[in-house]
Amino acid sequence: MAKRKRQSAAPSEPEASSTNPSSASASARSTGFAHLQIITGTYEKTLHGFIASIPLSAPTSSSTSSISLSTNFTDTFLFNAHTAPLRTISISPPAANSTKRILATSSADERVNLYTLSTTLPPLTNSLLKPLSGRNKNLGTLHHHLNTPTALVFTPNRAKLLSAGADGQINILRTRDWNLLSTLKAPKPKPKPLNYAKDYGEGYGPRIDTFGTEGYGGGAGAINDIALHPSQKILLSVATKERSVRMWNLMTGRKAGVLVFGKDVVPREFGSEGLRIEWNKEGSEYAIAFDRGIVVFGMDSKPRSHPAPLPRSRIHQMRYATLPRHLFPSASSSPEEEIEVLITATEDGRILFHSLTPDATLNPSDPLTTPILGVLGGRTLGMPGRVKDFTLLELESQDKTRKIYVVTGGSDGVVRVWDLCGSGSDEVEVSEANPTAPAKVKGDDGEEKRRKKVKVDDAMELDEEEGEKKKKGEVKQVGRLVGMYETARRITCLTGMVMVEGGPEDEDEEVEEAEEMSEEESSDEESE
Repeated sequence: MAKRKRQSAAPSEPEASSTNPSSASASARSTGFAHLQIITGTYEKTLHGFIASIPLSAPTSSSTSSISLSTNFTDTFLFNAHTAPLRTISISPPAANSTKRILATSSADERVNLYTLSTTLPPLTNSLLKPLSGRNKNLGTLHHHLNTPTALVFTPNRAKLLSAGADGQINILRTRDWNLLSTLKAPKPKPKPLNYAKDYGEGYGPRIDTFGTEGYGGGAGAINDIALHPSQKILLSVATKERSVRMWNLMTGRKAGVLVFGKDVVPREFGSEGLRIEWNKEGSEYAIAFDRGIVVFGMDSKPRSHPAPLPRSRIHQMRYATLPRHLFPSASSSPEEEIEVLITATEDGRILFHSLTPDATLNPSDPLTTPILGVLGGRTLGMPGRVKDFTLLELESQDKTRKIYVVTGGSDGVVRVWDLCGSGSDEVEVSEANPTAPAKVKGDDGEEKRRKKVKVDDAMELDEEEGEKKKKGEVKQVGRLVGMYETARRITCLTGMVMVEGGPEDEDEEVEEAEEMSEEESSDEESE
């Protein structure tokens, strides 16, 4: 087994309070540590779980050039979960009366594996790698797909699991007994007629696959991703080689409509195929990620904005989030204490925070372009590896301070933990116009720069410092890196949850209570 770099074990007496059922958050008690259970899926077919113990107090070092990585990591499990590289991973939302979470993983072996994970913090003195044990158990395997399952989504009440696959099917399963309730089938696009008279090179005609992915789905029509509306009545899906998004009515189990992307809707440089799709928290808009850009649509199916990474880079993951406004100085004009942003993970190792308000001054040819409010990582900080997946975890400390952590994982096998509310986030300036330029650090003399108005363009006048940043495309680094863990395995997907302190419990009684809860919720939904 390959050696992995690990920091020392965390203190054995950390504590945290119960989770909030509406979000992945918890309260940390007097121990002063936040404990995050991180689960990664890899190209090496393994499922790796470890706990990150993060001190809630700020580091004592006051130097802006030093980086203090005070997070301790403790392995909890490592085993071969599939016979092919893992494709996606999903964890169920927390429940008020249960400390169990359901973990679902999928792979190209056409299986969906199910596990139960306990949110109760185990002893952190032993970091031996081993399969699931104790409160963490294997529930079984689902075999409903005929090709790779590409997306797994739990409903907010944990009563159902929706799985989409490259076979063009969307399966709806009940988590109480894992029975298949319904199957939605996406239509296969009609193949284009073949021109046998055309020379495709070297005197050969078109290549025809006699047997392959078409027999079991795959190819055109394979579902890339799905998004469940907060009302749980509408489902959206995007598929391979289709310039459209499909809407499904979950009340009737039928297709509700198709929105075809015209050339005037999706910029040419973005790409033509939807790879990711996501609803915002209120369900008032949804975003579709293409290869190198995103289009945000309203409920009227009209484009609202075009968030995109600058310089252009491939997008691997995106998520909506509501964050404190003070984290982004460029959004200080907003009157709300919190703003909604769209977070993306890119090929060049960055986590970008996109505004959802278009700024026509950024790109006159595309007035729907939105500014980038902040960035995490990137080549300027020596992190050029692509970020395959990320997750946001929130908790509340004893003094009612909100803590927000971003956990990222990439093909280099390194998991990084960022504290968005950490001090020192405004000390580094990153030039996005020149990604190879070194990071700029403010001077230590503390001398205040002379500020005067400068004209950026015909319609905008800013302070000298802000105007120069806008011209150069500079974006401020937000948050602080608090931990790095080298897993020695290439990461494909990632998720996490906040651990809480708890005493001995009767697992059988807890499972029965969770089953009764989901049974009542399922019966209530079926009766509506």
